[in-house]
Amino acid sequence: MRFRFFKKIDSEKVKISVIKKQTLWRSLLFVFGTFLSAISFNLFYVPNNFVSGGLGGISIILNQLFSLDASLVILVGNIIFIILSIIILGVKDSILSIIGALTYTAFVYASVNIADLIHFSFDNILLYVLAAGIVGGFGEALVYKAGFTTGGTSILAKIIQNKLKMPLGKIIRYISIVIVIGGGITFGYTAIMYSLIISAISSYMVDKIMLGISDSKTFFIQTSKEDEVKDFILTVIESGVTEFETKGAFTHKKKKMLMCVVSTEKYSFLKSAIEEIDSNAFIVVCDCYEVYGGTKRKKLSFD
Repeated sequence: MRFRFFKKIDSEKVKISVIKKQTLWRSLLFVFGTFLSAISFNLFYVPNNFVSGGLGGISIILNQLFSLDASLVILVGNIIFIILSIIILGVKDSILSIIGALTYTAFVYASVNIADLIHFSFDNILLYVLAAGIVGGFGEALVYKAGFTTGGTSILAKIIQNKLKMPLGKIIRYISIVIVIGGGITFGYTAIMYSLIISAISSYMVDKIMLGISDSKTFFIQTSKEDEVKDFILTVIESGVTEFETKGAFTHKKKKMLMCVVSTEKYSFLKSAIEEIDSNAFIVVCDCYEVYGGTKRKKLSFD
């Protein structure tokens, strides 16, 4: 399929420009968010045996069953997932996961004794649950906002997605459910309740810091440079675009509205790219919780 009717722009140039402008800010968000996530793990999760839905939860379960060091489990687990990701997905599609996994593991090791340095004396276990959800959720949100992950089971989820073509968010939820159930079997049914409360608090934190917690975002775009925006979405974002004929209620002028659905992780990047192409573009972004049908394409052929 070839698209000859779009006005060509240098999509790679726009992409590089956006990345350069966001590099420092994204790096700061990523490092601080990863640091907070590691602090939360060693300060709240490990001492209280709170089982999260990721590799950290697996490490706490294995620590209880076989006395394996939780930090060591995270290190070995991330190394295994990284190797699998490189083999199955390739280095290019694994680079962000590799950076996130290694950085998180390094912070976990660096803060492994933080519970001995910072002594909390909460009388109620629910206060620890609340602290774990707030601090961990805040850190997680910053990492997501920067466009990264902390590795672990998110890498496994991407590998499974590559094979089964399921939504990434759904795969992560299934993995988390299995791990939380494993925590309940290991530590008792109260562990499941604590995990659910922590998960709810963390999701709320992410919801407040990012634009929603849905798997996808729907963009409605009105721009004077619609051909350039369409070309960028198709070539770089690799998403389809739908056009609507619109008419202004006040001006009565007919225009076109572009609509596209992208994954949440691409939200910030696409928004910045549109502003780079047309600083006067009108953009509306909505949460998109379910996406069915459509054309799924790995690559599009262009002139």
